[in-house]
Amino acid sequence: MPEAGRTRSPGARDFLRREGVPPSIAPARARTLPVKRRIGAVLVVAAFAGGVVAAVEEKEAGPISPEVCRDCHPAEFRAWRRSDHFQSMRVADNDAVLGDFSDVRVTFHGIESRFFRAGDEYRVETVGASGERCVFDVRYTFGWRPLQQYLLDAGNSRLQAFDVAWDDRAVAQGGQRWFHLQPDEAITPGHPFFWTGHAMHWGSQCAACHSTHVTKSVDASGRTNTAYAAANVTCEACHGDAAAHLRHAANGTTGSVPHAGFADGPSPPIAWHLAPGGRIATPDKAGDSREIDQCGGCHALRMPLGADAQGKPFHDAYRIELVGDVHYFPDGQIREEVFVLGSFLQSRMHAQGVTCGNCHDPHSGNLVAEGNGVCGQCHHAASYDVPTHHHHAAGTPGSACIDCHMPARTYMGVDPRRDHAFPIPRPSLSAELGVPNACTGCHEGRSDAWAQEKLRDWGVAEKEHWARLSQRLHRGDPAAADALYALVAGDTPPMVKASLLAQAAALPSHKVRALLELGLRDSEPLVRRGAVAGAQGQPPAERWQLLAPRVHDAVASVRFETALALADIVPALPAKALAATHDLFAEQRRLLEPTADLAETQRMLANLEDRLGQSAAARAAFGRALTIDPTSVPALIDYADFLQREGQEREAGELLTRAISVAPDSPIANVAYGLHLVRSGRRDEALAPLAKAAATPDASARFLYIHAVAQHSLGHHAAALETLRDGIERWPWDPNLLSTLVIYLDDPQSPETQRHLETLAELGPELLHIRALLDRYGIIR
Repeated sequence: MPEAGRTRSPGARDFLRREGVPPSIAPARARTLPVKRRIGAVLVVAAFAGGVVAAVEEKEAGPISPEVCRDCHPAEFRAWRRSDHFQSMRVADNDAVLGDFSDVRVTFHGIESRFFRAGDEYRVETVGASGERCVFDVRYTFGWRPLQQYLLDAGNSRLQAFDVAWDDRAVAQGGQRWFHLQPDEAITPGHPFFWTGHAMHWGSQCAACHSTHVTKSVDASGRTNTAYAAANVTCEACHGDAAAHLRHAANGTTGSVPHAGFADGPSPPIAWHLAPGGRIATPDKAGDSREIDQCGGCHALRMPLGADAQGKPFHDAYRIELVGDVHYFPDGQIREEVFVLGSFLQSRMHAQGVTCGNCHDPHSGNLVAEGNGVCGQCHHAASYDVPTHHHHAAGTPGSACIDCHMPARTYMGVDPRRDHAFPIPRPSLSAELGVPNACTGCHEGRSDAWAQEKLRDWGVAEKEHWARLSQRLHRGDPAAADALYALVAGDTPPMVKASLLAQAAALPSHKVRALLELGLRDSEPLVRRGAVAGAQGQPPAERWQLLAPRVHDAVASVRFETALALADIVPALPAKALAATHDLFAEQRRLLEPTADLAETQRMLANLEDRLGQSAAARAAFGRALTIDPTSVPALIDYADFLQREGQEREAGELLTRAISVAPDSPIANVAYGLHLVRSGRRDEALAPLAKAAATPDASARFLYIHAVAQHSLGHHAAALETLRDGIERWPWDPNLLSTLVIYLDDPQSPETQRHLETLAELGPELLHIRALLDRYGIIR
C-alpha cells in the first residue's frame, strides 16, 4: 500500500502488460505458464533424452531457458552463472539485490533518497520527474560488480535506471555505500542526466545489450513497446536461435550438421607458434572475424544499422564510432566510455588475429590465465616478463604487463576499465598533445620530461605515432596528405586508417583526391567508410564521381556513410545520379527504424529529410526528437537552424534559448545563439555568447572566424585582428581565418599579409573568395 501522503508508481503486472514484456519475466509467484511451457518446464528435469525432448517442446512456445542447456553443457552453464552476462539484468529479489535497503537515507544534489523494503518488495522513495517525492518499485538489478544499478518503475510504461547506485567494493576499498553516478554536476529534474530522462531510459538506452533477443514495436498511439526473450544475457544472445540445435540434439545428429545446428559457430581456432629464439608467437593462419562480430555488437560504441544483427558481419550490422577527440584522446587512448572494440581495433594484436576468446573465457568472461600469464601465451616470458624489459622489480606495480600497456580509466565513479589498444607509453606525446601515459599516471607528481629521461636511460627509443599526423590533419596542413597516403598504403590497423581518412575532409580537396581514391578501393569496409567521410570536403561533382561506386557497396555501414556524404549535394546531382541514390536514401531510412525511439535517430532522420528537400518530413522528425528528449542539444540546434531557414526566426530563438539553458557552456550552442541574436538585430548582445564559444578548448576555427567577424562589424577592429591571429596560431591553414585577416589588415605590402597570401596560394584557389582575393593582390596561381 502507498504510504500516507505519498504517490506510488503502478504495480508490476500493470507495468509488464503496458511495456509489452513477456509474462515469463514476471516474478515466479505471479507467473502462469501456457500448457506447452508448463509441460516443458516439468519434463526438463527428467533424464537426458527426456530433457532434450522437453526443450524442443518448450522451444515451440518461445526462446529456451539456459537451464535447458545445462543438461548437456554443465561446465559452460556454471561458468555463465558467475559472469557479468548472467548479472546483466535480474529480477530484484533476495538473490540479486546487493544494495542496503534497510531504510537507508542518502542525499545527493539536495535530493534525499530512501532505500527500504516492504515485505519482499524493494523500493526507493525519491524525487521524480515532476519534482514531487514518490515511492518507486525496484523491478530489476543492473550489474553487480563493482557497482549495481537499479531499474525503477517510473510509471507510464517506463523502466528507468536510477542514478544513485550501490558501490559493491569492499569497505577497505571505499565501497559498501550508496553513491551518485554524476557527483560533480547538479543533477536535478529537467537535467539531461536526471534519472527519469531519456538518457536513463531502459528500453531505448540499455535493453539491447543487457537482455536477450530484444524486440520493439510501435502501438497505435505511437508509443514504442520493448520486449525481450530473457531479462539477462543468456545462451541464445550469443549462439542464436537454438531450435534446430535442440532438434538435432534430440535425434543425436549434432555432429552431422554445420555448427551443431546453429546458424553460425565460433571462429575456427588459431594455433600460435613461437619460433626457436623468437619473442612473439605468430598465427598459423589468418584470423576470423566471427568472434568480433558477435561480441562487438555490445562491447562497442556503435549505432545499430537495421534489426536482427545476429550472424551478420559487424560492419554490416553496426556503425562504430571512429577515433576522434570527443571519445578518445588524440593518440587513440580511451577518454569517454567506448566499450572496448574501438580500442581493440586499433591494436596490433587484433591485426595479427587475436580475438576476445584468446584472453577471456567466453562463458565466465574471466581471464584465461593469472597475471602476466595471459600475455605470456604469445609474448615469450623470458623476453618480456623480466626486469630488463619492464624495468620494475618483479611483483611490484609496473611489472605487470597491464600496468604499462593497458592503463585503466575509471567510469561510473568506481569502475576502472582498461584500454584494449595496448598502447606503449609515450611521454613525449603527453608533453606535445596532453595525452595520458602510464608512467606519470602511476608515478604521481613526476613530469613527462622525467618519464622521457627514464626511457632514454633504459635505451628505449620512442617510435613515431600517428597522433602527430592526426594533429596535422586537424590543423589543416595540406602537406599532411602525402603522409596520410603513405599510412593508408601501409599496414596500419584499419580503425586508424579510417579515422584519419575521415579527417581528410579538412584538407584542400585537390590535395586529397588520390588519397581518397586509394581508401575507397580498400578491401576493409572500415577504411572505405572512413574515405567516404573524408570525401565530404570535395566539391559536388568530384564527390559524386568518387562516391558513385560506393552507392552499391557490399557493406551496410559504407552505404550508410555514403548516404550521409551525398545528401547535402542532391540538388547538384544530375538526373542519372538522383535515380541511383533513390534506393540508397530509402535504405538509410530503413536502417534507422529499429532505433526510432532515440532522439539522436530522429535528429539524423530529420537532417536527411531536410537535405533531400522534404521539409514536412524533416519538421515531423525534429518534433519527434524533442518529444523523446526535450533536452537534446543537437536536436534543439539543428531544428532551430531548420526553422530560421524556413523564416521562423522567433521560434528558432526559443529553441536556442532552451539549448543554452540545458548546456550553457556548449560552444556550438553559444555560436548558434549568438548568430540568432545577430540575425535578430541584437548584435551587441551577440558578442558575449560568440566570445564564450571561441574561448572554449573545444572551439573550432569556424567559431573564431564568426567571433572575429562579429567584433569587426561592431567596430572592434583591433580585437577582431587578435581573434583571427589566435585562430591562425591554432589552425595555420584555415582559409576563412587567413583570408579574413588579409582583408581586415588591408595592407598589401605588409609582411604579415604577404605571408598569409602565400599560404592561401599554397592551399589552391578552389574557393571563390580565395580566388578573388588572390586576383585582387596579384598573386600568381
